Formats: sequence, C-alpha cells, structure tokens
Amino acid sequence: MLKRIEARQVRTGMFIEMVEGIWHDPLLSRRRFLLRRESDTLKLNECADAGVVINTTKGLDVSDSSRKTEIDVKAARETIQKSVEVLENVFGRLQGGDAITVDQVEPVISSVSKSMDDHPAVFISVTRLKSKDEVTFLHSLSVSALMILFSRHLGLDEEVVQTLGTAGLLHDVGKLEIPLEVLNKEGRLNEDEMQLIRDHPEKGHAILSRQEGMSEIVLDVCLNHHERIDGKGYPRKLSHGEISLHARLAAICDVYDAVTSARPYKAAWSAKEALTWMLANEGHFDRRLVKKFALCLSVASGS
Repeated sequence: MLKRIEARQVRTGMFIEMVEGIWHDPLLSRRRFLLRRESDTLKLNECADAGVVINTTKGLDVSDSSRKTEIDVKAARETIQKSVEVLENVFGRLQGGDAITVDQVEPVISSVSKSMDDHPAVFISVTRLKSKDEVTFLHSLSVSALMILFSRHLGLDEEVVQTLGTAGLLHDVGKLEIPLEVLNKEGRLNEDEMQLIRDHPEKGHAILSRQEGMSEIVLDVCLNHHERIDGKGYPRKLSHGEISLHARLAAICDVYDAVTSARPYKAAWSAKEALTWMLANEGHFDRRLVKKFALCLSVASGS
C-alpha cells in the first residue's frame, strides 16, 4: 500500500517509493529504496517542504515506528552486552599484567561504529544507566561511541575515527589500579583519594605504553583527557595549544557521558543541562568544539 507522509515522519526501515520536490541530492532523488541508515533518515527528516511516498507492504508504516524503536533498543543492548564481555576480558588481562593488542578490541570498535551509523541516539541512550559493576565498561563503551560519532561529524579521516574509538575504550585503563571503594564512593573524596583519581591518566599511559603497536593517539588521549584549556587540569597542567585535538575531543565526550549517565547514587543531567554547564564552564573545555559537539548530538537525535 502506498502512502504519502511528511518528511519529518520518515523512520529508518521504511520503503521509499518517491521523494517529491527534491532532485539535487543523489540519495533523495533516488526512487524505490529501503531506508536502512539513521543518517539518511535524518537527512530526509530535515527536508521540511518535501513529501515522501512510502510502500507499507515492503517496509515500516508510520504506526510501526514504536516497534522499530523496540527493535533498535534490543539490537543496541545485544551489542553492548557482547562488547562489555570483550572489555571485561581485555581489562582483566591488563589488570593481571598480561599484554593485549588493538586487534583484541577491534570487534568492539566495529560493532560500536556500526551502531553509530545505524541508530546513534538509541545506542547512546541505552548506555546511560550504569550499575556500580558496569560503570567502568559502559562508560568506556559510551565514550568510544561518542568519539566515533563526534569525529565523523567533524569530518576526520575514517582511520582516525576508528583509532579515536579505540582511545575512548581504553582512556580509563589507569582506573584499574584504583580501589573500587574509591571509584564507587558516594560522598566527597578526601585528598588522598583524589590523588589516586588524579594519578589514573599516568598509570593508564604506563600500562598502554607497554602494549605492542599501541597508537600514539590512544596514548595521547589516555594521558591527557583530563587536561584543561586554562591549564588547571591534570596530570601535566597543559593548556591551549599544548593539548591535541584528540585529547580535547576526549575531554568533552568523557565529561558529557559522566554527567548525563544515571548512576545508583546520582541523577543524570539532561543533554541540555550538561551542554549548558560545559559551555559556561570557562577554561575547562574548548568551547568552539563544545558548540560543534552540541550540533553533532542534535543531528544524531534528529532534533
């Protein structure tokens, strides 16, 4: 059955018979195709004046969108579960003093990368709820996903995008040497505990430096993701141009995930609350990049 709908109603999984009034875009001027990618769906959603003819016998109907969301959420949870199992194994080997290679986390990067291409908003939202036992792995997974999403938005080379995804996965390995009672402490940390936290970038850098074939980008992100533009970060108090683009991206993705994630002892901030705070926090982040990050998230969510 053919049905004409508004472009804003289009959802991934619909079969497109025709896009009316749009001819200059190679994707949108095509006729008769199954809409498979979330990025293509968002492109159609942005065509305010366009009409779209869908075939409900070959793809989803408008009323099926909630079912499609359920399917996406299920797929995201399966990807996350498998990825966490791989990370548990890799982190466990590192904690035991064994060597790892980038190839061992490649399946995770491949899965996350595909999720960021297919349904980024769903994947990111599913990682938001973190139990005490899962926080290290899900935070690493979420930061990896955000770095892939953001670096693609910035138009970085795909090889660099994949490396930044790996950097996101491994940026917090130094926390393996911090006692769980400190990592999961609900109250304010004392000075000794804070020093343990501040030491984790250098500890992580030392761990990864011992691994064969580890990228300089991964090492840079691990060591410098807590540096600040104003020089008040740690461990080396770098500032402005001393901090690489890769570390600046990581700082944004790391903090954003931390403050927007629900934890057993902490309410999550909304995306708007987090981004407003990050932009207002003068000297902490590269504000130019934070603005681009906000646009990236807006595009990914379709808002």
